[in-house]
Amino acid sequence: MLFHRGRSQAARPSRSRAVLILLLLVTTSSLVGCSRRLSPTSPAADGSAIDRATRPASNGRKEWVVVTLVSDQDGPPLAAAYGATLVANGWRVAGLKPALGQSADDLVTVVSRDPRVLTAEKDTPVECAEARQKSWAFDDGWGSAEACEDQPATYSCNLSPALQVSRGAGVLVAMLDTGGELTHPWLQSRVAGGWDFVGGDADPSDTPDGLDNDYDGDVDEGWGHGTHVAGIVGLAAPEARLLLVRVLDSEGRGDMLMVAQGIRWSVAHGAKVINLSLGGATKSDAVKLALDEAYTAGVVGVAAAGNGGVSALPEFPACYRQTVAVAALEADDRVAAFSSVGSYIGLCAPGVDIRSSYRNGGYALWSGTSMAAPWVSGGAALLIAVHPDWSRGQVVDRLETTARVIWKENPALRQVIGTGALDLGAALDPAPIHSLSADH
Repeated sequence: MLFHRGRSQAARPSRSRAVLILLLLVTTSSLVGCSRRLSPTSPAADGSAIDRATRPASNGRKEWVVVTLVSDQDGPPLAAAYGATLVANGWRVAGLKPALGQSADDLVTVVSRDPRVLTAEKDTPVECAEARQKSWAFDDGWGSAEACEDQPATYSCNLSPALQVSRGAGVLVAMLDTGGELTHPWLQSRVAGGWDFVGGDADPSDTPDGLDNDYDGDVDEGWGHGTHVAGIVGLAAPEARLLLVRVLDSEGRGDMLMVAQGIRWSVAHGAKVINLSLGGATKSDAVKLALDEAYTAGVVGVAAAGNGGVSALPEFPACYRQTVAVAALEADDRVAAFSSVGSYIGLCAPGVDIRSSYRNGGYALWSGTSMAAPWVSGGAALLIAVHPDWSRGQVVDRLETTARVIWKENPALRQVIGTGALDLGAALDPAPIHSLSADH
């Protein structure tokens, strides 16, 4: 080995040290190259894996305009009046592509003044946080229905005594996600119907397309997300019925237009609970109005808080008051390092290494606030099944007021993790809690 003549012997690395460094570099490279396959997949703690503001909207929709129509109006006449192309229509929500030479901003300005329109805005992207953070599901080879039912998360949320009181029989829970694997043995008997707003048909299957549609270097990273999230509701409320509403593609990406349509579709088809394991950085008047109407109809909306960590900005729809925002917990009641937190959080629920149904009939572990939200959705279904006369506010209050206090485990986060850890056994305890309100 040659060194510069002026370098001292003390500065020269020994042969054994050089070999050790080389081995470490090779080992590190191998681990990085295999991380998608080997890691149990906790999302990045700082939320900076991808700059979501610079990524294109799903299916090139960033120049579309989303409008909510008054109840007796329809999309085609509105589009024709402004020379726009109608690209989506249904459930009082329409998507308009501006005419040649007109910007989306200009179209929003003029259409907002139309008396047929309640809301108008540029379409913006949403995504499941796990796809954004590059958090992958992990098959450890021990997956089975039995392993799903007997996992740390079920003990963390005290599920067993709750299931002695209710199993969520007949309650419709809408899952706005990537769809679901309809033939999966864990899901096939639970699915009551659904709709695919990505493909525009009645088949909400959770399927890949083999393309890197968002140009992030990963293909179909959202595939299996909806199947996994739906399976968690099946764990928490085994006799609830699932409405699979596909608003995210196989990259885990969608937009506020489809979310607004999906919420309205779900309410119209009898959903009592809507699970939203997705989010975006931008407010949407169309989604907020849809949630307002769901709220008025007594529907419990549950949303994942996001995986941006303690310094993350709030995500939508989690920070809307019409939803219960859910942060993620480790099994020991500590808030997961990746979990977004804030004054808008309602509850915390298990969200690390959650075992559930996964693609191709399998089972896998996945971590994220997307996995925390469906425990709360399932808990709401358990309560609604035994208290069908309860208001939306009473259901939410019961879940929140029976939460397990976890301040000692999270002293620095006391003000930003809601009422505590989901405790389904306490929520379903027949003993009355007199603090229930008529609304929430």
